[in-house]
Amino acid sequence: MTERNPGEDTGRSRDRRATEARILEAAQAILLAAGPGGFGVNVVAREAGVDKQLIYRYFGGLDGLLEALGIRLAQWWQEKLLETLPEQPATSYADLIERLALRLLHIMRTEPLAQQSLLWELTGSENFARSLSASRTRMLGDWMARMRGNLVPPAGIDASAVNALLIAASSQIVLAGRNTDTVIGLPAHVPSTWDRIERSLVQLVRSIYREV
Repeated sequence: MTERNPGEDTGRSRDRRATEARILEAAQAILLAAGPGGFGVNVVAREAGVDKQLIYRYFGGLDGLLEALGIRLAQWWQEKLLETLPEQPATSYADLIERLALRLLHIMRTEPLAQQSLLWELTGSENFARSLSASRTRMLGDWMARMRGNLVPPAGIDASAVNALLIAASSQIVLAGRNTDTVIGLPAHVPSTWDRIERSLVQLVRSIYREV
């Protein structure tokens, strides 16, 4: 009987992780360049320089690859959210959501990958859109669990619905401003417009979550 060197298993595991990472990097690059319409197992395999059978072996096929990519993108969002943290913790739930809303708006405005991931949620396949949405929900939940401490919204406020509306509105404004000169009457490519949007976002958060 041939003895197995424990280092062989470690080497295989390391090689597999490296290959999986290369496949996911290729998948992300394709989606960033071409969107969901240019995505497929064959295209990803060529971009990654691997046999397409490895995608089936490691991810179970296209749906598994998209799910793994959704998780990767959620981790990317989490890292971006945590890049710039205030020195002092939030003092109220309104302060907490104000920080989150402004940070998300900044990421969406300045990061092409953020904008593309938002578009993929709207235009990608059902499975991919579901994976992205679920991953982003987990990401926001993780951030809240880490940052909120014992802060809670005022009584009578449906915080989940309110926060969803704030984030969805910011997403729509950013996406609409990519390809048009105006966003519902506001000049999209004028810096002062985004200053106004930020101020208005803060006013909304503070008005909704004001302590009675």
